[in-house]
Amino acid sequence: MADIFDEVSEDLRQDQMLQIWKKYGKFIIGFIILLICSILGYQGFNTWSKNKLNEESQYFFSSLAKLEENKFKESIELFKNNRSDKSNGYSMLSTFGLAESYFKNNDIKQMISNYEIIYNNIDFEDYYRYLARFLSVIRDNVSSFDELHERLKPILNSPSKLQSLAAELEIMLFINFDKTNEAKVALEKLLARKDISLEQKNRLSLINQLYGNNE
Repeated sequence: MADIFDEVSEDLRQDQMLQIWKKYGKFIIGFIILLICSILGYQGFNTWSKNKLNEESQYFFSSLAKLEENKFKESIELFKNNRSDKSNGYSMLSTFGLAESYFKNNDIKQMISNYEIIYNNIDFEDYYRYLARFLSVIRDNVSSFDELHERLKPILNSPSKLQSLAAELEIMLFINFDKTNEAKVALEKLLARKDISLEQKNRLSLINQLYGNNE
């Protein structure tokens, strides 16, 4: 009988943790989207002059407008046409936009494929390649644990600014795939780090109260 109550208690703790992630995860997504917007401003400023936007940039903004209007099929076609073989800023941003359009259109397979194009392109800066990996994992609800974890590993083993967020995402992967012991170890390890933000520490502490300190 005691085993039954322990099992129910464990299920409740996991459900509470997932609710915390759902509550705070939107702030992480918002942070990532803000980063993408900053990429847009940075690339736009450095690639083109202030007073002139060429055809490629105009095409990109048209594609972005369709995405913001939730016209996903149209934005997919526009982003496709705006993508080139060149490793320039707008080509990369169009691939980000294409992945986002596929995600919003519930085509996870194509979303993953387009993020993969970014993180496999060695001509792009590492930060943007890690960003593509992060987004492809956090928005992928069809791949196996091994596939997701393998995709996340390069960020976990990097000095990237996204590394601590990737470590938090790894904990949630462990939880979602019922890898209890791995989740506890990873949670304790991340909480012990001194380079995590106060917001992340508070979020992790809540998870730890519900899960990490309970046997």
